[in-house]
Amino acid sequence: MYKKKNNLVLIIVFAVLLLAVGVNELVKSSKGERTFRKDIIELQANDIRKISIFPKKAGNRVADLYLEDTLWKLKFDNKVFAADQEMVKSIVDELANMVPERLVANKSNLWKDYDLTDSLGIKIVVYGPKNYKTELTLGRFAYNQATRKPSTYLRVNNEDEVYAVEGYLAMTFNREMNSLRDKSIHRGNKNDLAQITFNYPADSSFTLIKQSGGWTLNGLSVDSTKMLSYLNKVSYLSGTDFRDDFIPAAVPAETCKVTLAGPDMKSVEIKAFVDASGTIINSTENPASYFPGDKENLFSRIFIGKSYFLDSSQGK
Repeated sequence: MYKKKNNLVLIIVFAVLLLAVGVNELVKSSKGERTFRKDIIELQANDIRKISIFPKKAGNRVADLYLEDTLWKLKFDNKVFAADQEMVKSIVDELANMVPERLVANKSNLWKDYDLTDSLGIKIVVYGPKNYKTELTLGRFAYNQATRKPSTYLRVNNEDEVYAVEGYLAMTFNREMNSLRDKSIHRGNKNDLAQITFNYPADSSFTLIKQSGGWTLNGLSVDSTKMLSYLNKVSYLSGTDFRDDFIPAAVPAETCKVTLAGPDMKSVEIKAFVDASGTIINSTENPASYFPGDKENLFSRIFIGKSYFLDSSQGK
């Protein structure tokens, strides 16, 4: 009898422990703590080699961001472009570091409530080494007034669970593809510039030279404020749109050119062409890209006459 009582006590204790564990897990779940996935993408940022995106703004046509040597490229509509390196690295970091804040649903019939069906969601595929691949679907986002933080709902393909992840992920990936392209014309340090040559038609060409006393133009002093303004512009210069329809071979030569040079930098040539649609800007730093010169006054910000630079006391 005593042995039977001991066995009964052990059974009761064991049952109580199981109940306690179950209640604890239920409480955790009710508080929104993670009970399933620890990570969404099981890769470090350096291990992500390719990202395929199916943005709605591009009609769900696939866009591939992929690493070639040390540079990110963008392939879209069977064309390959240089990608915006800083933007892509930011996207890669965001993917590698995202973690589920909470589980919000675990049944596929609830996907539509979070815009996570195949027709409503945005699909992305992340690739890594050794044939690693994770497919995600991104849905709508919500804003938590208490924490003042946005969350995006997502699911991992072939899994029913819906997770909330901090950030505006859907906005990150549902974008025009040109926004992922490299728009740089020249990005450098203005202090590295020592000579700027403007090649214009006829006899209007001139050269700015940096000397110990400052910048000069044909031996004349230049307006230091205007010179600094121009240096700031051309040291971090980008386009805002592309002229992919431009055919360089159809134009005899550039209309004008600015050459940026210095002892501690590789010379950069910024060229301007003209066709029936207007001016087009191109640089040796991003040779495959052509930009409309009329957008954001790009042409007039780069190609400036000598009278702009001359100190008023020097004459013109």
